[in-house]
Amino acid sequence: MRSAHHPGEDTSRQDLAAPSGDVLEDVLERFREIEASPAARALVAQVLAATLMAFTRTRSVRDPLPDTAPGSAEEALAVLAGIDHLRSSLAAMDVTWQVAAEERIRRDDATRGVPSSEQGRGAGQEIALARRISPAASSFSQAKARRLLQNMPGAVERLWSGAMTDQQASTISGALDGAGADTCRRVDDHLREHPEFLHGKGHKRLQSDIRDLVQRLEPETSRERAERAARSRHVRMTPLADGMARVTAVLRGIDAAALMQSLHTRAESLRASGAKTSLPALEADLLVEDTLRSGDDEAASPKPPRTRPGLDVGIVITDNALLGREDDAETAELEGYGILPAHIVRDTLLGRPPGHLRSAEDENPDKVVSAFFRRLYRSPRTGDLIAMESRARAFPAGLARMIRWRDTTCRTPWCNAKIRHSDHVVPHHRGGATSYTNGQGLCARCNLLKEHGLWILSPLRNSEASGDTIETLTPTGTGRPAETHTDPSAPPRAWLWFSPHGAVGTSPIPR
Repeated sequence: MRSAHHPGEDTSRQDLAAPSGDVLEDVLERFREIEASPAARALVAQVLAATLMAFTRTRSVRDPLPDTAPGSAEEALAVLAGIDHLRSSLAAMDVTWQVAAEERIRRDDATRGVPSSEQGRGAGQEIALARRISPAASSFSQAKARRLLQNMPGAVERLWSGAMTDQQASTISGALDGAGADTCRRVDDHLREHPEFLHGKGHKRLQSDIRDLVQRLEPETSRERAERAARSRHVRMTPLADGMARVTAVLRGIDAAALMQSLHTRAESLRASGAKTSLPALEADLLVEDTLRSGDDEAASPKPPRTRPGLDVGIVITDNALLGREDDAETAELEGYGILPAHIVRDTLLGRPPGHLRSAEDENPDKVVSAFFRRLYRSPRTGDLIAMESRARAFPAGLARMIRWRDTTCRTPWCNAKIRHSDHVVPHHRGGATSYTNGQGLCARCNLLKEHGLWILSPLRNSEASGDTIETLTPTGTGRPAETHTDPSAPPRAWLWFSPHGAVGTSPIPR
């Protein structure tokens, strides 16, 4: 393939080219100059070999990259196919090294005399920080990696060769959750003997087919698996744009089907009665009404009325946004949701539907706001919430709530979990104050594992806290992080997290 610049080429990589213009020779020359251990050089060589294989033995196009004409559509497709193939090969390496990292951290814990029941317990937190993903996502990924590496070597081999995509490997491992090791090995044998099993299958179809295999291979554990799955039912909310949110529920299949049928039937009835709202929107409204219905709505029912729990929803908003002129550029922050337009808050408090177009009728709203929204004002100058401090070890309820409103989600880098605990950034037993500045909201998992091993949190107080320089800071030779030279009394703009084995992450303090 001739070297040529054309649309799609990253010009920022032109500095890699040697004076002769032979980029590959220049990269290989730089590889030869690497001063590293043989093991590190072997790993880099493995990555280069995977890249070479991906672009010369590409599976999903007719012609691999070297056989295409520069600037052609065939070349573009070959590049995309090669990238996808490389992603699979790197996923196979990722599986191997996730398990290796977990085993090495466990071994290091044993060397330090950590009780056997606690060895490796903090591995997930460190691996998550190194991979820049949430601890929960890292735990799922580690479980899948162990299943593939220990019980499905054929799948790992197919992943490395590009015969299986990264998504397919993740789907297969996830569908085998709860299955025994022997069943996993038998599924692996089936994939090896029937390579066409994976051809053209998307996530849902492949997941269904694997679960069908598990049911046939392991019928004796079917009831146990069903009972275990039922225990994991839950409801979650995902914020969306423009003041909307997606609520997802994992329910028993029969209950879910009955719920959807009920909503659909009632929504169709409303449409038949003349409602102009779309059918899906009516179903959503009925779900909300059923959940938030007050006891008065059921007073005439022969059954005892259900008591609706009181709602106490936190909103962080400036006084200008709430009481001043109606500026649609203003925003507020809703507890458990995040940032949303301030006009949605104003409309809701006035009993108007969010997104309501203003009219003269707005002065006399005919709806009663049934939820109580607790307002907390930001400083109009700095945007900060008003700080509080306590001499107690435990955070008082008011202070804990302020911290929860400020942080929104768990403050561990990359974690998106709901806040469950109020934590001292600098531990109380090391002199850390029970204060707004030294407090942070963490999920239960992160708070419990933060003390497993020597985690160090170091404040950043200057403007560099929002720049790329924070990624390059490392602990000093004393084992303490390098701190910025600023006024120590100033509140930090962010905290650097250092794991016991050297993973680094940044946790900015929300403003």
